[in-house]
Amino acid sequence: MSITRRATMALATAATTLSLFAGAAMAQDDYKERIRIFYETFNQNDPNLLDQIIAEDWVHIPAGQGEEPGREGFKKMIPGFAATFADGKLVIEDIVQEGNKVAVRSTYTAKQIGPFAGFPAKGREFTIMTIDIHEFNDEGMVQTTWHLEDWLGGLFQMGAFEQ
Repeated sequence: MSITRRATMALATAATTLSLFAGAAMAQDDYKERIRIFYETFNQNDPNLLDQIIAEDWVHIPAGQGEEPGREGFKKMIPGFAATFADGKLVIEDIVQEGNKVAVRSTYTAKQIGPFAGFPAKGREFTIMTIDIHEFNDEGMVQTTWHLEDWLGGLFQMGAFEQ
């Protein structure tokens, strides 16, 4: 094989490899954009948006009190959440990605209008911070979500511990 032909084949192989890596990078950037659908579910009070972003057998860690497993179980929680908290607004503050995992730091501001965690509503506005890690599967859907929410801080703002 001549040097020119070897060089041409090497360049073609390199170009193919680079295009594969470029495609993977584009898909990863897409995860950062796609995850916004998850948060819009709360802002629009539309559980059906979850069909676009989380897998049917999605795992939620930790699950909410009384939450049934999977996407359908989580979808059932959204209307109750909206009935407890009025004017809820979930704002994404940061999105960081590593491979197929996307971490999101967000804030949630709302007014408590219904009982929550055994505490009656006092009609107070509160803001909590949340941190979620979403793991995407090979189909581009969120398979697992781990989350932390500052509900203790929220309960103090809601006046839950006042006498």
